[in-house]
Amino acid sequence: MPRKLTVTIDDATYNSLASRFPDLKNRDVAVTALAKLAVIEWEQWFAARLRPKSIPGLTQERIKMIFTDADLYGGKAITRGVLFNQFNLPYGEASYIERVFAEYDQPKLCADSLGRFVTNLEKQLEAWKKDKQKKDDQNFTIEVDKLGQRLLQTVMQRAKLEGDEIAPEERTLAVHGYYNYTFSSKEAEAVIRIGKELLVAYKI
Repeated sequence: MPRKLTVTIDDATYNSLASRFPDLKNRDVAVTALAKLAVIEWEQWFAARLRPKSIPGLTQERIKMIFTDADLYGGKAITRGVLFNQFNLPYGEASYIERVFAEYDQPKLCADSLGRFVTNLEKQLEAWKKDKQKKDDQNFTIEVDKLGQRLLQTVMQRAKLEGDEIAPEERTLAVHGYYNYTFSSKEAEAVIRIGKELLVAYKI
């Protein structure tokens, strides 16, 4: 049965820890999650289940814990931006760790990214088809990150090879590494169809 513990820390430590997760609204939950991970790490160390052979190895284990905890960044991709800007890792080490975890998680990350933009387009298209006053020239826009862009390029290249006319408007967003793509209804249908086919392959 889980035990509930109370830990007292000073304000400076609390604020420093909470500041590493500026996008999480509940600072208490974030700091509590870190305290829980610290206890788990010590238990694993004492039990000899966690004995990294180097400081980089220990860093990777800690990063993995943060990005698998539901109260912190569980389910998010590990990026050098977060590691460098929020966690103060040297940029070279942050880039290396990003590559390491990308190799582990690439199939899942690809499936998640594909699923997001296919679902987004599909919902927009369904809403348009149900609209009694719909415009025939309606456009459909999705936002993707760099991984999503690479996958979308793959989808569009395949659409071209299969004879679909596809030439969406592409726009780089102010936020580095994000892009908007605007499709016609026929283009969106092609992206959805091929995206779903690729999604099946990634989930095998």
